[in-house]
Amino acid sequence: MISSHTQFIDAIRARERIRLSFYSLPDTGTVDHECAPLDYGPEPGEGAPVNQYWVWDYNATPGKHFIGLNPDQIVSCRVLGMGFDPLIMDLGDRAWSVPRSWSSAPPVTPVTTLIATATPAAVAVNKPA
Repeated sequence: MISSHTQFIDAIRARERIRLSFYSLPDTGTVDHECAPLDYGPEPGEGAPVNQYWVWDYNATPGKHFIGLNPDQIVSCRVLGMGFDPLIMDLGDRAWSVPRSWSSAPPVTPVTTLIATATPAAVAVNKPA
């Protein structure tokens, strides 16, 4: 397991995006991607069950968003506090290892939070002349 395993599991249940730094086999190096944490458990149908961290990688090539990572591939994991909607992801029919309640839409980031993060310079640029 990774050191931030508990935060990963909590992010699944809360439907919060994570920033994941991991060793990518296709890239033959470490990458830093925004992901949606989906599960922790073995790949369905595999003979020797090995627990993996399953994520939806927003930076992946289309059709390859759903990936499983071995714990030794993960360098770091940080919860971003932004929601994700699993209902719009093409996840197929899966039996999840981590219990969750995803029958409704995820929590939405409040508009006041988004406004509070705008810089004065950004606001000034958008003012009409």
